[in-house]
Amino acid sequence: MEKGKKKQEVLLEELIAKAKQRNIEVRTERLLREVGYHARSGRCRLKEQELIILDRDAPVRDQVEFLAEALSEQQSICEETLLPSKRAVQEKR
Repeated sequence: MEKGKKKQEVLLEELIAKAKQRNIEVRTERLLREVGYHARSGRCRLKEQELIILDRDAPVRDQVEFLAEALSEQQSICEETLLPSKRAVQEKR
């Protein structure tokens, strides 16, 4: 069981490094919880910086899952944004 947790922690660190390569800041923070309010990990833009906040109290497996999905979505958005410009370049040829 401990070996599986260690694998998840290594995977989380790899995903954080991948985010940094894409100029996305990842923070792990303790999210405030109140009665009737459930805070979750999330993604936002702060000034011109892309930011992902992970709930430090969430299981590592959940943090990995959230971060992997957020990076995957970001990659898809970048590809969709670039496709029209790539087409324009190809049409000029």
